[in-house]
Amino acid sequence: MAGNKTRNEIRLYLVVGTVILGATVGLMMFGANTEPSQDLGPLLAGLAVSTFSWRFGVRWKWLTLLLLASFLVAGLLLGPPGLFWMGGYVSGSNLGAAWRLAVTKDMVKSPWVVNGQGVNTSAEARSSARDALHALDGDNQERVVVEHGAARFEAAGSAMSTLVCHRNSNAEREDSWSILSRPEQPADASVEVPMGSMKGFIPSRFVHPLGPVEAALEDFLRNPGAEALGPEWSTGEAAFDLRLSS
Repeated sequence: MAGNKTRNEIRLYLVVGTVILGATVGLMMFGANTEPSQDLGPLLAGLAVSTFSWRFGVRWKWLTLLLLASFLVAGLLLGPPGLFWMGGYVSGSNLGAAWRLAVTKDMVKSPWVVNGQGVNTSAEARSSARDALHALDGDNQERVVVEHGAARFEAAGSAMSTLVCHRNSNAEREDSWSILSRPEQPADASVEVPMGSMKGFIPSRFVHPLGPVEAALEDFLRNPGAEALGPEWSTGEAAFDLRLSS
C-alpha cells in the first residue's frame, strides 16, 4: 500500500540509518583509539554490502543469516575496525530498506495490485486474484493481497481448509478494518490457521472455507470502495488484531 504508512516507514529507516552512520563516522573521527585511515575501509565495506543486500534482497534466507553472522564474527575479531564494520552494516540495512520501499512505492502505479504486481484492468485483477486465492496452501503460498487505490482485500491461510478474510475501503485507517464472520459459530471455539512457519489460533466464527472467501473477493472486485458492508462483516478492534501478517 502506497500511503502515509509507507512514507512514515521510509522516513523512519532513513532517520535511523543516517543517525547510526553519523554516530559511527563521529566515533571514527574523534575516538581516542581509532585510526580513520584504517577504519574507513571496513565502514564503507559494511555499508555497501548491507545496503545492497537489503535493497535488492538475496535469493536464499540462509544467505542473509550467513552475512549477519559473518559481520558479527568479523566485528569481534577485528577489534576497532570491526566496530565500524558493524556500524556500516546496521546503517546500511536501514538505508537499503528505505531505498527498497521508496522504489516499490514509485513502481506500483497500476489501478489494481495483486500481491505486489500491478495490473491495469479489473478482469486481469480478477483472474490473478482468483488464481492466487486457489493457490493458497498456508505454506509457500500463504497470503493474497488485492489493492485498488486505498482499498485493500486480504485473505490468509489454506484454500483447502481454513481461511481468514479482511477488507477495508481505506487501508490507511488501521481502525476501519472488517473481518468476514459467521455469527452462528460459537464465540469461544478456536481454529488453527496455517500461515507459513507461524500458526494463528482464530475464533471459529472468523474462519471460512474457500467458497465464502471467493464470494467476498468477487464483491470487493466489483466495488472495492464500498464502506457499507453486509452483516457478515464484523468491525472493531478485533478485526484489525486478527489479521495474519507474514
